[in-house]
Amino acid sequence: MGWQTVRRALLLASIMALAVVPGTALGAQPTQFHDHFTDSASGVDICGVTVDVNVVVTDNFFLYADGSAKDTSSVRQTFTNLANGKSVVVSAAGLITFPAPIIDEAAGTITFLNSFIGLPEKIQTGHGAVLLRDAGLITFADTFDLTTGAFISEQVIINGPHPEADSGFTLFCQVISGALT
Repeated sequence: MGWQTVRRALLLASIMALAVVPGTALGAQPTQFHDHFTDSASGVDICGVTVDVNVVVTDNFFLYADGSAKDTSSVRQTFTNLANGKSVVVSAAGLITFPAPIIDEAAGTITFLNSFIGLPEKIQTGHGAVLLRDAGLITFADTFDLTTGAFISEQVIINGPHPEADSGFTLFCQVISGALT
């Protein structure tokens, strides 16, 4: 599960939050959600390797009256190979912004922009050696059909070293499976 999956989950969460929070509840002050949790699972397949997973998440999500949102969070996932004890830590921390969606009624589209500022993904061994690091600013412009909700296109704007994004999000499993086996 790479940070692109996390990004799409956060986008979906923000859309759902807009759908369930009444407009009058938003008012002048943003609606704020704060969460901190840990979780674990055993026997999970990550990139073809069976692992134990431990996750620590701290999240502060702000939803504004204009439909925009921001999310500051830190996530740390530790994957431990059950067969050999090798582990990998995948972490992310920073700010994600979700400006109000851009609706183009003439074109029949809605576009969501989300920008990650900080450390969208760092993969390191359990002993600390960094294997892959995406950092800086990266923005995704996801366009959908306004009527059907069908995905139309995605544009990625990169500023900073983002080898995972540059690879078309193929490096995650290469790095993870290589370090765990």
